[in-house]
Amino acid sequence: MNKMNILLNKYIGILAVIALALGSFSCENEGDSVGISTVTYFPTFELTDGENVVITTGTAFTPDAVVKEGETVLTPDIVNPVNNTTPGVYDVLYSAENSDGYPGSKSQQVIVYDPAVVPTDVTGNIADIGRPERKGVITLVPGTTNIFHCTDMGFAGAFPLYFMMDGDNMIVIPQTFVFGVTSVDATYDPITKQFSILIHPQEFDYNFQYE
Repeated sequence: MNKMNILLNKYIGILAVIALALGSFSCENEGDSVGISTVTYFPTFELTDGENVVITTGTAFTPDAVVKEGETVLTPDIVNPVNNTTPGVYDVLYSAENSDGYPGSKSQQVIVYDPAVVPTDVTGNIADIGRPERKGVITLVPGTTNIFHCTDMGFAGAFPLYFMMDGDNMIVIPQTFVFGVTSVDATYDPITKQFSILIHPQEFDYNFQYE
């Protein structure tokens, strides 16, 4: 056997040993992974009464949801600020964690209104008197008789606002405000048909009229 064949056989032997070692390492890794699952099921929420609920004052509201991790039923934590004696827009929060510690949550809007209150109809399109490019649309909230929603009543962008009309009296009802707003003063003048808005704590004031 010449030197070339000897060297060739030597290299083939070395490659065979390396291949055998790699195969053994691969098998060990596969064995170590047996029984380990990377699948996790995040909490899912099914709100019994839906995402939007309307009730009249004095009507009891009991938050309810079916929360699951796959097929396993979870018990959610519930934050329920609904005050059924005061007209308002309330956000109920359901939250839960799965077995791997991953959280999930779902919110539900509950609107409380007093059907005895007779409103002035203020639906329509409005614009800021000082900046006509700032516009809003006022609609009656479905399911109520006196709760209105405006798409924009302040700031440089959309500042949605819920309010109740008791005759010509405009009442800003409890709700979650955007942009860190804590409260809003609002009035409606039935003669000029104008809305005056004062936003706290920024102290921004606006005047709107129908287009």
